[in-house]
Amino acid sequence: MLTIDASAKTGMVDVVTSDNGGFPLEKVVDMALNKLINVSEGAPAPIRDQAFAFKSNLREVLEFYIKMAVEQDRATLCYKLRKSGHSDLANHLGSL
Repeated sequence: MLTIDASAKTGMVDVVTSDNGGFPLEKVVDMALNKLINVSEGAPAPIRDQAFAFKSNLREVLEFYIKMAVEQDRATLCYKLRKSGHSDLANHLGSL
């Protein structure tokens, strides 16, 4: 007899939306942290405290580097706009 198991496991799905533009930096950091670190409610207190402290430190690092990435991308866009003769757009973008 041949038996086929066609069951599939699905993971948790998070749906996040925004109004009037993209996500703020803090929301992106929260989404990344929620994917990187999951602290069990049943974990012993010292381990849970250490995990939350690590998550807090990681939050600061992620915020710093994501902000830097946004600034660098904006600088690159401004450069490309100026290079292609759109200095007015570059100035507007740079002032945001």
